[in-house]
Amino acid sequence: MPLLRTRLFLDLRCHRFPLSTICHLVCWLALGGLCAAAENPLSAHVEITPMQSYSGGKPLPKPSKILVYEFEVNPEDVQVDKSQEIRLRHLIRGDEKPAKVGENASEELSKELVKALKKTGIPVERAAPGKTVPPDAFAIQGTFLSIKQGDKTERVAVGMGLGSAEIKTQVRARLQTPAEAVLVSEFETNTTVGENLGAAAPAAAGLNPAAAAGRATITDRKKNVSAYASKTADAAARQITSVMAGLGWIKLDDKGKVVQ
Repeated sequence: MPLLRTRLFLDLRCHRFPLSTICHLVCWLALGGLCAAAENPLSAHVEITPMQSYSGGKPLPKPSKILVYEFEVNPEDVQVDKSQEIRLRHLIRGDEKPAKVGENASEELSKELVKALKKTGIPVERAAPGKTVPPDAFAIQGTFLSIKQGDKTERVAVGMGLGSAEIKTQVRARLQTPAEAVLVSEFETNTTVGENLGAAAPAAAGLNPAAAAGRATITDRKKNVSAYASKTADAAARQITSVMAGLGWIKLDDKGKVVQ
């Protein structure tokens, strides 16, 4: 094992990996691969920041359907993984360019948001940007404020939360009445790696371990944009259904699940 660590250290230095990354990897190897066996699960934490909510005073009619619009993405707000962007297969496919990364994130978020909102019992459809919102429809629209791919090399080789992605969005939910579009809820989401860094591996690396029980987890290899877009959709759906319940459109049990 000492010879293996020495050779690996020299090999990584030849490839000019950051010293901090190498130190974390050496700590991982010192544990004899225990964290690999446990896959070192980490939580994806989604922070919700409410911005505006309906305060008109009068009841709003229950919508006949929910429209989930594709979230807007500006390629300039997408930070790609440089270690993957230059790989030959990605250069050929063009799938690591900012525009494509943003497109894929928007597709994943919309797909998962539709799936989650179907649990309300109200018909849900996807809608393309620019489509007119018909009367009695509840429109969910949003924008990616930033997308960071992180570093796949660090996620796979080291783990322990390193190289994780990060996604920030702004979500707007409006009810289209015959007279006007009423803003029901507006909030921002920030999806990052959680603080529950497992046990033995983080402790050996000098990090603070925290309990992971009872929290949704994603393994280090899944700390990517696609996984985080899915987690963002789940959190956004919970926020939206909570607002819908407050308006009397649906009912939730004490665990926040829709009661049919």
